[in-house]
Amino acid sequence: MSAPFFSVVTPSWNQGEWFDGCIQSVLAQGATDFEHIVFDNCSTDSTAAVLARHPHLITRVEKDSGQSNALNKAFALARGEIICWLNADDQYLAGAFDIVRREFAKPDVDVIFGDCEEDFCDGQPPRIRRARFERREDMLIWWEKRTDLLQPAVFFRRRLLEEVGPLREDLHVVMDTELWWRVSEHHKFHRVDAAFAKQQRQPDSKTIKHMPRIYEEKDRVFTPLLNAVQPDRRARNTIARRIGMGRRWLGLAQSAAKANPEAARDFLQRARKENPALAISPRWWAAKRSIETADKRK
Repeated sequence: MSAPFFSVVTPSWNQGEWFDGCIQSVLAQGATDFEHIVFDNCSTDSTAAVLARHPHLITRVEKDSGQSNALNKAFALARGEIICWLNADDQYLAGAFDIVRREFAKPDVDVIFGDCEEDFCDGQPPRIRRARFERREDMLIWWEKRTDLLQPAVFFRRRLLEEVGPLREDLHVVMDTELWWRVSEHHKFHRVDAAFAKQQRQPDSKTIKHMPRIYEEKDRVFTPLLNAVQPDRRARNTIARRIGMGRRWLGLAQSAAKANPEAARDFLQRARKENPALAISPRWWAAKRSIETADKRK
């Protein structure tokens, strides 16, 4: 059997509500030279019924130690030239594979990235989130410089995994960013002005539910790298990081104040711990008042 061009890999755990849309979006690309590999962590919802309706899938149902572990198992099975990583609650937009195929026809292209449509599942209209990636060093100062490599809209040649190695399995929310860091050392990321995928911003998605953990993991991974790259700027970078992290935690506090005042209070204290000067800022006091107002309404 000849190898497919596209290998779509999907980790899965209790996303049955969304999974059929993910699978159908791959089929809707109209391609025949693809494989869709699913590693499901023994889901207890409707996932098994969804998978049973799609016999074309290469499915493994087994325990894993986290999403990174499941993905590494799927990557090891992949035979395609191009790796397409699509989570169970995301979807490809129409025509995505046609654009990807065209871009990878260029021999000097090893990685491409584009935009995503965000669906908020709460009545808000969808919007396009623009990808942004200028300098790989910006990943190290993530608390200051925005870099958005939107995971379902990044496509890369399979041989890059052989070159840089698999995902770090000790990471659970920023494993993609850490992989892009390693890949970008020797390979250019080519920007494509197109939206490739749709991300469901549903309440259980990692991006929505685990933002504090994202901050913590990014700090754990990238702060030591920054110190190694710029040892002469370590003191200045430490100050800049504390100011930037303070702003990040304050932003989370403001966002969570009405819906989850307990979490917002924790974020507010984290902001103050990172940058005590925030406690005299109007934003800090506005967030504090919002939290107190939400507490009174309970």
